[in-house]
Amino acid sequence: MAVRPANRRIDKWDAFLSGDVLSKTVGEYKPKMREQIAEIFPKLEEIENAVKLVLAEAGTQTILNPSYINFGREVWKCTNKFSGGQLINAVNILLNKWVARGLDQDTLEKIRNTVFALAAPTP
Repeated sequence: MAVRPANRRIDKWDAFLSGDVLSKTVGEYKPKMREQIAEIFPKLEEIENAVKLVLAEAGTQTILNPSYINFGREVWKCTNKFSGGQLINAVNILLNKWVARGLDQDTLEKIRNTVFALAAPTP
């Protein structure tokens, strides 16, 4: 039920950037980049696990999990960019997009409300 741990993602990223060409190109930036991803990946892992808990409680089909997790990632991205009414509007747009793609609105709203503690927009 768990998603890939942050350490595995970091190691995979590290291995990806170990080639000669890439190492020369990003060599001086790599320590700072690693520091940044080491901060971000654990947060992403936490979000994905929280979304998967909501999906398990809702009895969602496993094949739909990646789509719901992508919704969670997009909401998380919005929380890092926006705040207040702009955040609520952006998340509502995402919710409508994923409903149009065939996901269950109640499940998406539960992810929005429980994982991100965001309320529905008020008319």
